[in-house]
Amino acid sequence: MEKFDYIIVGAGCSGLSLAYEMNAKNLFNDKTCAIIDKRKEFNRDKIWSYWNIYEHSFYDCLINKWDKFCVKKTQNEIILDCENFQYQSIDSQKFYKKILDNLNSNKNIKLILNKSVDKIYENKDEAIVQCGDEIFRSDIIFNSSLDNRTTKESELFQHFYGCEIVFDENVNLPEYPIIMDFNCSQDNWVHFFYTLPMGKNKIFIENTWISNTKNFTFERYIAEINYYIQNNLNYKKKYKTNYSEIGSIPMFHFKNNVKYKKLINIGTAGNLTRKSTGYTFLNIQKSVKQIAINISKKQNIKETSVSLKYNYLDNIFIKVLFEKKGSMYEVFFDLFKKNKTKDIVKFLSNTSNWFEDLKIILSMPKLIFIKKLLNL
Repeated sequence: MEKFDYIIVGAGCSGLSLAYEMNAKNLFNDKTCAIIDKRKEFNRDKIWSYWNIYEHSFYDCLINKWDKFCVKKTQNEIILDCENFQYQSIDSQKFYKKILDNLNSNKNIKLILNKSVDKIYENKDEAIVQCGDEIFRSDIIFNSSLDNRTTKESELFQHFYGCEIVFDENVNLPEYPIIMDFNCSQDNWVHFFYTLPMGKNKIFIENTWISNTKNFTFERYIAEINYYIQNNLNYKKKYKTNYSEIGSIPMFHFKNNVKYKKLINIGTAGNLTRKSTGYTFLNIQKSVKQIAINISKKQNIKETSVSLKYNYLDNIFIKVLFEKKGSMYEVFFDLFKKNKTKDIVKFLSNTSNWFEDLKIILSMPKLIFIKKLLNL
């Protein structure tokens, strides 16, 4: 049975970001911290993308950044200028290396890998993590694990398979990120492809679905990407895959136990994911910086989540999505077509005011949104 001042459950984006920010504040100079994760090693397994509207600590981990992005539907294409809030992508391999190099220099931080967490609980004196027969005790636990989490909301997922493709011969690749390409079958849900230009003859392609299924078969994702390459990119020759990732983002929030005082949920587990979009990276960075500041000032640590305003608007959006399903791509496309880029980015990045929100709302199909607003 080991005792630490802090325990962080999960060595993903939120857990490692928190450890990095706390270490930057010298909070582990005389305090101990354990980071527990079921992974065995750190490989490139994610790309995190966002519009740069909030300063963070990982600009040296960028894959690339762009001044424009694109949305496509049938024969229509919208190219939007985002020079003042660039679209940027973080390489998880660079991210992991930077943070682990930083943490490994501090002997008070212990990384415990290949450990599945069975139970997290607290009593009046301490918080406890149970991993099989092993017990880890702490004054406070930060939890980013989604295991054993429950919700009262309808379960909707943004699930995806993405891969970095290298073509054997020249191909006419898009110049900017295509954050939504709806030129694909919808199958009565929402289906789009997401692409990032990665260099000459190289592109990252993500096959993304929004549905009430947590994931599809690997074979289905691959077949749909092959179809996209042959028909949307018009490339019918050989190519190779450098790297791939698969995941499922919950488009709902979890029920948190308000009785817990020594257990703080962070990241998606702390409801920092926007339900309507799945965007989380910058919300995590803002949250962990605030936690580190609060600890350094000996202030109370509180869970942060997406604001009530955005949660309310997202709930209406999700209700509409459940009803419109296969035609919902029209709503997404109109969002980008009928609004200024600045207003869209601020709304999607949680920095809009009510006037800007109203402009976004009025660009949506009014009748169905009003009906959902009134619960009709």
